[in-house]
Amino acid sequence: MFKNIFLLLFFWTCKNPNTNIETSSNYQLDKPSKTWEMSKKLVEISGISVLDFPHILSINDEDGKLFEYNLESGKVEGIYEFGKDGDYEDIAINNDTVYVLRSDGAIYEITDFKNAPKVEKHKTFLSEKQDTEGLYFDALNNQLLIACKEEVEIDDEDYNVIYAFNLDTQTLQKTPVFTISKKHFKFKGKKHDFAPSGLAIHPKTNTLFVISSIGKLMVEMTLEGEIINKYSLNYSHFKQPEGIFFKANGDLYISNEGRKGKANILKFDYIN
Repeated sequence: MFKNIFLLLFFWTCKNPNTNIETSSNYQLDKPSKTWEMSKKLVEISGISVLDFPHILSINDEDGKLFEYNLESGKVEGIYEFGKDGDYEDIAINNDTVYVLRSDGAIYEITDFKNAPKVEKHKTFLSEKQDTEGLYFDALNNQLLIACKEEVEIDDEDYNVIYAFNLDTQTLQKTPVFTISKKHFKFKGKKHDFAPSGLAIHPKTNTLFVISSIGKLMVEMTLEGEIINKYSLNYSHFKQPEGIFFKANGDLYISNEGRKGKANILKFDYIN
């Protein structure tokens, strides 16, 4: 009898998404295939996005500048000013248009950034209270996804939320498009912190990945909002994971701000 009870509890625990953290079958998160160390200019690298591979654009927290970085040469090949210094958290690119997110919910739309930058600022109903950290261009729906670091209470339950900024209407939808319940981060009776710092949609699986520097976690969810995997980023090379993007072939790139050391970008090969 006791054996049967034990087996029942074992299988329930394996199936319950609130009790365990999975090991990724698509990435060896404990073994980056390549590491790029950033110069002092990018010690607070807070967002990365593909420009024209191997060229990427990144931002440095507090600097109103875009940094063009070549992953082949490992060098910064261009620095472009777009505004005053501020608490800039993430970056997204749609063809020749660059979007930068500030922590108070403001979005900077930048065109012709290499020559004569034209900047349009979009204010939203979000503020520093929500602490907006993650930005991603969702091409399928022509919208920007904005992840908030601070949780909100909905029906007496705490959630992390992701909003959508419609690029056709230039407005932020009032209702979050994704909600992530905090109950998903109780493992083996312990509560783990989760506060989104970056997000991106996987080009192969069409699932949304959300990383959290706090708690060192990465969540994978369907575009319908169901959490399907939770991965640990609790390895020595994840000092402060803030930026994320995927290459078209599925390779994963995560940037880390420098904490008592150099900032870096890590590459993880996609395993089919």
